[in-house]
Amino acid sequence: MRLIKSNFSTLHYSILLVLSLVVFSCQENNSEVNTSSIQLDLKVKRFEQQLFTYNNITDVEIAQLKNDYGIFFTHFVENIITISEINDPSVYYYLNAFKNDSYVNEVQKKVDEIYQDFSPYQNQLTESFKLYKHYFPSKQVPEIITYTSGFNYAIATDSAYLGIGLDMFLGADYKPYVQLGLPQYKVANMTKNHLVTSAIMAWVATEFELTESNSNLLSEMVHQGKLLYVLDKLTPFEKEHLKIGYTEEQLAWCFDNEKQIWFYLVDNELFYTKETQEIIKYMGEAPFVQGFPEGSPGKVGQWVGWQVVKKYMENNPKLTLQELMNENDAQKILNQSKYKP
Repeated sequence: MRLIKSNFSTLHYSILLVLSLVVFSCQENNSEVNTSSIQLDLKVKRFEQQLFTYNNITDVEIAQLKNDYGIFFTHFVENIITISEINDPSVYYYLNAFKNDSYVNEVQKKVDEIYQDFSPYQNQLTESFKLYKHYFPSKQVPEIITYTSGFNYAIATDSAYLGIGLDMFLGADYKPYVQLGLPQYKVANMTKNHLVTSAIMAWVATEFELTESNSNLLSEMVHQGKLLYVLDKLTPFEKEHLKIGYTEEQLAWCFDNEKQIWFYLVDNELFYTKETQEIIKYMGEAPFVQGFPEGSPGKVGQWVGWQVVKKYMENNPKLTLQELMNENDAQKILNQSKYKP
């Protein structure tokens, strides 16, 4: 089980919770894939709607939720809202306390207001997972489950489901986010426009984890660049800045300063550092990068990694996405990309 509070910020547990005709000839890099022939009935289950329709949760409702949602219900109780062990005889009491909390009810009203009709998001998710089936035919497509987490986790994934915490996508102007003390650079990405890209990125990150232990900055950059490249292919309908969680101005800043960013990393010999703080500085979510000029966004390492992988795929047009994700030699990808802004 993998839990994700916001884009690219993950916690691991012992159990991972975690588009036009295509000119193919082995060139899967083309951003246009005809998905009309791909059959997919993407299941979306509205857990929060079912939970909040119960007047009073008893053992009967607990049994029904277990039957309807399986392992997700266990993860919701034990890991997402962390109220009880699922087999605690008093679990119904704690679940009622959560459901009947006045603050949680206000949040649920806002969720209902924005996401009563989930079909626009279901349609986009369906298109993304059709593309996922196209590029990764052996991979399983998850069931989508929506929920209200009490501002705990935006995304929860397991081998068979992709959970979306709708209360984490209520808009950058949603006052309770400010009252909770969430930083503005995080709140900026907690909108309905970020829901689909956040969910797809979380699923891709679950399916393709960085297995290298004690990785250096280059490995982290290239791995995240690969994930962003796949996200790009799976969400061709989405704006580029949303995919990395930038504003349009922040994305423009990166392109305008691409050469300076690159030579800063080169001149300071940062690619091979394994210092955790240095890696977080260039890869982690932040309002800016310390030491960079004004206007710099966080995650510049991720953005550079994305550009490296784009060039690598341009120079290797016969490579499939699966082959890209199977290539774990970051130095090889950098060398063959011939990336020099």
